[in-house]
Amino acid sequence: MVTVAGRQQWELVEAAAAAAIAPLALRAVKSAWRLAAGEDPPADAGNPEVDWGRALAWAAASAVFVAVGSVVARRGAAVVWERVTGERPPRPRRRKRRKRHFGLPA
Repeated sequence: MVTVAGRQQWELVEAAAAAAIAPLALRAVKSAWRLAAGEDPPADAGNPEVDWGRALAWAAASAVFVAVGSVVARRGAAVVWERVTGERPPRPRRRKRRKRHFGLPA
């Protein structure tokens, strides 16, 4: 039987919440674009036929909606986690800083 530690369980819950919100964020940004611009968003912002202004505006709008969706998903998952487990979600692991020598002898 495979056991999963609390931190791993939290990471799975958090990832599932983010995956669930992603399509909703995409639909929301497309709807907001249509409402604001009165036209469909660019299908491929990297296409040279799309002018720079529209491409950059689409990239910025998409980034904002995805970032907000990610925060909403993570916070929502944290609320559910606390209600189910009675505890706050595990904190992320702290990464060890690697020392940089910049070519100097050790």
